[in-house]
Amino acid sequence: MVMPYWFFPLHIRTGRRATMIDWPQCEIVTIGTELLLGQIEDTNTSYLAREMGKIGVEVRYRTAVGDRLEEIVHVLRNALSRCDLVITTGGLGPTLDDLTREAVAAVAGVGLEFRQDLMDQIEVMFRRAGYRMPENNRRQAFIPAGSHAIENPVGTAPAFMAVVDGKPVICLPGVPRELKHLFKTEVIPRVHDFFHMEDRKVICRILKVAGMGESKVDSLIGDLIKPGANPELGLLASIGEITIRIAALAGNHTEASSMIAPVESEIRMRLGKAVFGADEDTLEKVIEDMMEGLGKTLSIAETFSGGLAALKMYRLPSSRLVSSTVLGSRIRVEAVAGVSEATAEESASALARSVSEKAGSGLGLAIFGFLVPSGSSYSVKAAAAVHGEGIRKHFAWEMGGDIATIQQRGAMIGLNTLRLALLEALNPDSLS
Repeated sequence: MVMPYWFFPLHIRTGRRATMIDWPQCEIVTIGTELLLGQIEDTNTSYLAREMGKIGVEVRYRTAVGDRLEEIVHVLRNALSRCDLVITTGGLGPTLDDLTREAVAAVAGVGLEFRQDLMDQIEVMFRRAGYRMPENNRRQAFIPAGSHAIENPVGTAPAFMAVVDGKPVICLPGVPRELKHLFKTEVIPRVHDFFHMEDRKVICRILKVAGMGESKVDSLIGDLIKPGANPELGLLASIGEITIRIAALAGNHTEASSMIAPVESEIRMRLGKAVFGADEDTLEKVIEDMMEGLGKTLSIAETFSGGLAALKMYRLPSSRLVSSTVLGSRIRVEAVAGVSEATAEESASALARSVSEKAGSGLGLAIFGFLVPSGSSYSVKAAAAVHGEGIRKHFAWEMGGDIATIQQRGAMIGLNTLRLALLEALNPDSLS
């Protein structure tokens, strides 16, 4: 999933601790006509945006440009006029339309220089692969004069860093595997060194919310979201889940964590049971842990969600899922649940009880509803129900959209209904 720029923290440039953060601003420039036209999916930009945020760099702009020299030059000049750091991907290959080297040289007002050390590295890569190096790969050993060469041990396209008007331009190959390796081993230390970031620690805490929409979350904690504050908050909505990022900048991990703690506590108090986890937690893993604590196993029956909830639970390494049933018609629902002409809630409750009893599991979860065509999309009157010894819960709702979105949202709502039922069973006094 692609994070918007405001989801990531900003960067501090002064040596003092600040209550307002002003971090280096970056533009990512993706070079390649095939990317510009959508013929190849751009995963590099998403990766770089996520990773830059983790090291304290704010990605403010993302630009794609084709393989035309004058257009690349224009984009680079524009990026340098509004950001402190520019990272490019692509255009470092051996063909005539790989023009990143020439474009950066033009912006810097220098020529290209041949680097024998890069040539030697490229030749070694070809020899190891058992191939004779084509003559056009010699182009890859040229970089803008005065640039810092970055050898590429996992590919044939060397990277480089040029400093233009006091600002770094880091050019990386477009092959994702090569780009990721160079980012971790070369880009991070170079950015830290250039912006003197070694004495600062960026700590991020992620809170995850289910059963509450983005607008509701914003209405409850919106006053805490102040751009540039330290710590800084950001919201990101995905299907069935809201992510809250708390980012703090300090001199060390302990200090940053102590800045985050009271903000996290305040958010948890305001959102209550809607906060289901933090950091790497997933809804299904939280449910799995709760079931383990209660010694429960699970059976699931689904209609419109097509088995997606069961798949999420099944993928866990120590899944407590006993059985999964997908019912594609009302006749099948009636046969399994033993009810007819019932409401969605009644059907879901009967299904949850039936699959639990037949599989001998401690818990049954049912996600019930049937898609109704509505123009180019669909709608559904849905219900989720949980049945177990001393555990009962159901929830009804209506929604519309494309099938994939409806299925994903239905699975998430169903699983969250199960989580809330387990939460009540574990600690009925914990709900707010």
